[in-house]
Amino acid sequence: MLNDLVSLFYPRNCVCCQQPLIKRETDCCIMCLTELPRTNFATNNENPVAKLFWGRIELTFGYSVFHFSKGGKLQSMLHSLKYQNKTQVGIFLGKEMGQELIKSGKNEKIDLIIPIPLHPEKERLRGYNQSDFLVKGMSNITSIPSDNNAVIRTVHTTSQTRKAKFDRWKNVDSIFQVKRPKQITGKNILLVDDVITTGSTLESCAKVLLENGASSVSIVVVASGT
Repeated sequence: MLNDLVSLFYPRNCVCCQQPLIKRETDCCIMCLTELPRTNFATNNENPVAKLFWGRIELTFGYSVFHFSKGGKLQSMLHSLKYQNKTQVGIFLGKEMGQELIKSGKNEKIDLIIPIPLHPEKERLRGYNQSDFLVKGMSNITSIPSDNNAVIRTVHTTSQTRKAKFDRWKNVDSIFQVKRPKQITGKNILLVDDVITTGSTLESCAKVLLENGASSVSIVVVASGT
């Protein structure tokens, strides 16, 4: 009865479609949950996301949890996370990422989860880093510790959206710095981001981590266009 009374004044809505949730539904309604386009890449070490980094940098594993499509439900969710202050969407997606990690058994290979950092100026304008909330959700599910301050972004880059592949790489080369080397030395690190295109930003960050003593680096993102 108490739960029903609370729901009357503070209704719980689906983070995907904003419709009221029913009992036993948490964060996302069953209908939306079944419609999210999962990749099932987590158990395939030769998936398209992992292949992006072949010959570029050595990763333990890399994958996306969902497929990205323009105009799709997932794009709407990511947009609301990044630009509409709906951070609960990030926590929900992070939980889904964490569950996928556990199901694949790859959680046992990770000591620390790190989000791709935003430049301080960009984070001030947005008010937060969306990847922090993805990591929060993942840590909540997996119990793997996280660190949002181990790596910083030292250069405020221009948008990657309209750049060619080589220009994207030049745009993000040497833009990250390890702030707390002792925190990552000897650790198996999982880098987390929202969407991957060419992988240039993730590659740059992974490179800095390995150069500063990380034992290994893996990558998991919410979505990819592959």
